[in-house]
Amino acid sequence: MTLLRMAASYRQSADLLRVRIIALKDELARTEDPKERGRLERRIKDLNTLYRETRETALVLERYYDRRCRRNGRR
Repeated sequence: MTLLRMAASYRQSADLLRVRIIALKDELARTEDPKERGRLERRIKDLNTLYRETRETALVLERYYDRRCRRNGRR
């Protein structure tokens, strides 16, 4: 598997995470139970972290051979 294919796979995973985050936010808006709200908020927070890291990894993989980018994959 090439790095670009891996990057595409990471981006696809990030898209799925984003869909799940949106669904959980919708559920949070409908929930009144404080315990359930807390559980949903923690889950959304965790998924947001995973979403961000997945997108960052995809970017690093996409730019791995680009000499114009710094070592950490950012310009």
